[in-house]
Amino acid sequence: MTVGALIEQSLNSPTKSGRPGEPGSRYRERRRYEIHVQPGFGERIADSIEPYELTLLYDSLIAKGLAASSVKLIHALIQGAFAWGEKRGFVLSNPARLAECPSVRMEPPSAPSMETVKRHLHILHEDDPETALVVRLAATIGLRRNEVAGLRWDHVDLDKGLVSITEGITVTPGEGTSVTSTKTGQHGHGVLSIDEGLIDLLRDAYERLEKVAAHLGEQVPSGAYVFSSDPLHGKPVNPDTLTKRLKAHMEKHPEVPSFTLKDLRAFTATMLEASGADITTAQAVLRHQSGQTTMGYYRAARMERVRGATVGLGKQIAQRR
Repeated sequence: MTVGALIEQSLNSPTKSGRPGEPGSRYRERRRYEIHVQPGFGERIADSIEPYELTLLYDSLIAKGLAASSVKLIHALIQGAFAWGEKRGFVLSNPARLAECPSVRMEPPSAPSMETVKRHLHILHEDDPETALVVRLAATIGLRRNEVAGLRWDHVDLDKGLVSITEGITVTPGEGTSVTSTKTGQHGHGVLSIDEGLIDLLRDAYERLEKVAAHLGEQVPSGAYVFSSDPLHGKPVNPDTLTKRLKAHMEKHPEVPSFTLKDLRAFTATMLEASGADITTAQAVLRHQSGQTTMGYYRAARMERVRGATVGLGKQIAQRR
């Protein structure tokens, strides 16, 4: 079996849960293979690959300017394909296990301050209520961008103040959007409580949708999405649209520090840490697969406080009587 056939079959195989892999993820992994692996290894017999050859591949990619994190993903793709093939008897061994892959220095997550988030929300409530709701949801319960796009009104219980996070929207170039199950972590699908202010914002949004539906002589359809470019919200919004709208807002207001939707997950983690929530609680809220990921957010939040404390101490020392 060639390396190309091995990788293709492994990408097409079901995940450990028995479900097919996410279309967007498969597309990205295929592109990594086609660009970086296929030219030198695609037609090679898989069992002929030596660990040192993969090490040399990674070294060459770094020399060409590819980021260490990107090379790490390529290594994971190769190692995963060989591990899949080894378990099924397609290959005798996994050379990627002994290959040397560059280490990745993880940058601490960036979190906006509470003041920054509030200032932007104040402006957005006047200029763009829908984007204000996107920011409020992402900041309060740590929704990922694709989870915001995949949120349906069926997932929101306004009476009980609960939001169920079960679906996301994946964008695959050439194939469009698709509904996928969300990352759940070890705690299963997230069902999170929300505050009265957020309940009111969601209720206002639903009432606006009801008015649009009534104007069209329709009712809000079953399964309608909270965010959509469709008048009756029967189709989900493209996650890229959410990003573009927030970016456009930020560009209009350079006087306030900017942030992205991804930064808001770091904000949620930072606020949970500041409130005294333990790692297990934060991991459940953010739906991280690993507690190490959550710990990274907490560590960054604590380091920010340390830096702030030393700056404050320095200012006190420098003050003249």
